[in-house]
Amino acid sequence: MVKGKAFRKQWKEARKPLNRRASSRNKSAHKVSYEERQKQKRELEETRRKSLEMIQAKKDLNKLKGKKREEKKKRKEENSIKAGQYQVIKKTEKVRKWHKNARKQLRTMGPEQIERLLQK
Repeated sequence: MVKGKAFRKQWKEARKPLNRRASSRNKSAHKVSYEERQKQKRELEETRRKSLEMIQAKKDLNKLKGKKREEKKKRKEENSIKAGQYQVIKKTEKVRKWHKNARKQLRTMGPEQIERLLQK
């Protein structure tokens, strides 16, 4: 055996990647044509636009529902006020002695609000 050269088996060397042809070693990625890229780009833009439209429609629907909910709550409150029985308290000294729940139910209203309630 000569110095610097190791014994090599031919069948082993043939299987090593360095001894293959360059054309079989370098497999470049499949290049997509310009038209294909443009088509993909248009499709992507279209899907983005549609998703934005759907999101916007959902937001509008949610705003509308919220508005209706608030109006319903307001109507319910007004109707409960109209349907209730009320007393005008002129002497308010004893209000401090009331228990907490009774004080929570107490409402202070201006004269025009009381007049409006009595009319309806």
